[in-house]
Amino acid sequence: MKIDIIHATAGEGHRKIAVAVQEAFARSGHADLDIRVIDALDHVSPVFKATYAPIYYWAVRHAPTLWGASYDILDQRAIYNPLRPMRALTNSMHCGPLLKTVLDRRPDVVVSTHFLAPELLGRAKRAGRLNARLITVISDYFPHTFWANPGTDHYWVMAEETKAELVRRGIDPARVTAGGIPISAAFRPAGKRSEILKKHGFEDGRFTLLLTSGSFGLGPQEAILEELKAFQDKVQCFVVCARNEALRKRLDEKLFYFPVKVFGFVDFMPELMEASDLMIAKSGGSTTTEALAKNLCMVVMEPIPGQETRNAKLLKMRNAAFFLKKPGDIRDIMRGILSDPTVMVHKQRAIAGLSKPAAADDLVYKILEGNI
Repeated sequence: MKIDIIHATAGEGHRKIAVAVQEAFARSGHADLDIRVIDALDHVSPVFKATYAPIYYWAVRHAPTLWGASYDILDQRAIYNPLRPMRALTNSMHCGPLLKTVLDRRPDVVVSTHFLAPELLGRAKRAGRLNARLITVISDYFPHTFWANPGTDHYWVMAEETKAELVRRGIDPARVTAGGIPISAAFRPAGKRSEILKKHGFEDGRFTLLLTSGSFGLGPQEAILEELKAFQDKVQCFVVCARNEALRKRLDEKLFYFPVKVFGFVDFMPELMEASDLMIAKSGGSTTTEALAKNLCMVVMEPIPGQETRNAKLLKMRNAAFFLKKPGDIRDIMRGILSDPTVMVHKQRAIAGLSKPAAADDLVYKILEGNI
């Protein structure tokens, strides 16, 4: 069986989900699988590749309100439907190499973790040029209209609320599975908290926080660390600055009155989540799902308008996280947690209702059985 897994490097999450699906296929024990993982943006015109992700990165860094407004406006059917032909034309003009590499390979199944490929391949399938099963894994907790594309055979989504939203948009419920966003098996609880804390020179008896904000390294990390001084005898903190090298250097030079360990971009996030009691982060789909799988409660920093806002909406609906609008809010959150252990118990129960750490294996099983 030939399987293409297609992502796009517009944010790290789409790639991580694709890799998680690839790993699950490898674990399946089927020797007859021919798996290919490709970045859609490696198969587009130079101008498209040069602008697609950078425009997104610039918008979320420098104009998040504008980005969020555009995201919401394009999600309105009355506005998007007249623009759909323009989207199709743009993709046809710039993504010909992507379509060609898929048509030449003639896969049996295509799993997409970003919405670019499903639009292009869905049209090819409807025109009779492609015979593959097209499966879209939606990486956001509530879908944007860009995710819903004619020609898609099945949608794999985070939760029943995600499914209900797709059904509201006209998708047949039989073509949607609320199976959870696929994540690496490394994010399953491993029972190694004490061992990891010791490895990083942290104490087992302190409340451990993990402060991060996605691959961009955005957020008020410095201000939050200042607020945590109020609990300096009780807390310790891992700080992941990702690709924000200026922030990492500033924090490395600061003196803290409680244990703080600062990292840049890391490839051992499962380890840090395993050792932590609470994670302060933005609500990106992949990161949030990884935390849920680790049974790690989040404090959601003010999300980037658009998909992060919608991800946070589901966490609020399920009472599965804390929410921070300004750095000073962390004081009340920490006081509540430290003074009343049942606060975390309630959050953990809500997390258990959302967490699907075996989502990648479940997806692969259904694909190989021909059930989706």
